[in-house]
Amino acid sequence: MSEFYPWLEPGRQLVANALLQGRLPHGLLLTGPDGLGKARLVEAITAQLLCQSATLEAGACGHCDACAQLAAGSHPDYLTVGIEEDASVIKVDQIRALGEQLSLSSHQGGYKVAVINPADMMNINAQNSLLKTLEEPSDNTVLLLVSERPSQLQATVRSRCQQIRLEVPEQDMALRWLGKQGLEGPLETYLLMAHGAPLAALQQARAGSIESRREHFNALVGILEGRATPVAVAEAWSKETDMQGLRWMQEWLMDLLRISMTGQTGTIRSIDLQEGLIRLADRLDNRVLFGQLERINRMLGQSAASLNRQLQTEDVLLAWAAQS
Repeated sequence: MSEFYPWLEPGRQLVANALLQGRLPHGLLLTGPDGLGKARLVEAITAQLLCQSATLEAGACGHCDACAQLAAGSHPDYLTVGIEEDASVIKVDQIRALGEQLSLSSHQGGYKVAVINPADMMNINAQNSLLKTLEEPSDNTVLLLVSERPSQLQATVRSRCQQIRLEVPEQDMALRWLGKQGLEGPLETYLLMAHGAPLAALQQARAGSIESRREHFNALVGILEGRATPVAVAEAWSKETDMQGLRWMQEWLMDLLRISMTGQTGTIRSIDLQEGLIRLADRLDNRVLFGQLERINRMLGQSAASLNRQLQTEDVLLAWAAQS
């Protein structure tokens, strides 16, 4: 099993205490930003529920038959639901099938655990179907819903789950952990770039993101100064995993608005680009920045399957070029 991160321990202890006291809810909703390890917490909770020798202090033993089956991916009382290949949402048929499986008796006489991740990608019919299972759960059944955007879930679904909200750890804890990962470079800067999420900071540090971010930022400045074309930049950015260039641009637009509206830089995220952001904030109009931010938010909020990345990225960058 992968490393258990220290900032996840309060969440594991919360579930372990509820289990010990016999008040574990049938539905748990794990929320929080990316880069904190929600999936690792799900693993730990699942292992604790299915383990035959779990303890409050240590969690799952890691050695019993149930732990061995879980590690091998063959535990009969562990079920998962996610987005199927070539699909963009979790469909109602998947949730109905899950409900049928959960209605059966446990194979090993203990808990049945079902994980839905990402839960916010269930379509409306799937959420309605899940409500039936949450309202009338079978004995010893626990549903773990994982979501970065719990607001996308119906209020009725959220209300039937106990929410465990993961927050970014204290900076000292995060920096100590990052320091143990064999990294070099400005760890505090990487942590701020990752909005305090240690795993995201680790990923950025290993990828050398400071240099890549500067190249992307220079491309945006180059568009305004006529040294780069929106079409060429869009072609490069549209090939990136998770539309990284536009996500960074989204962050920079918010920083530009913070600088422009407050005259201060103390709250900006992109401290690695502070000087360039100050210069840009002096030349750009707030109304234009808000318009750009709205355009990017709308684009990133769409399903990846419903858009042409290059055309949409061109649309954003052509509007950006119009400011020059």
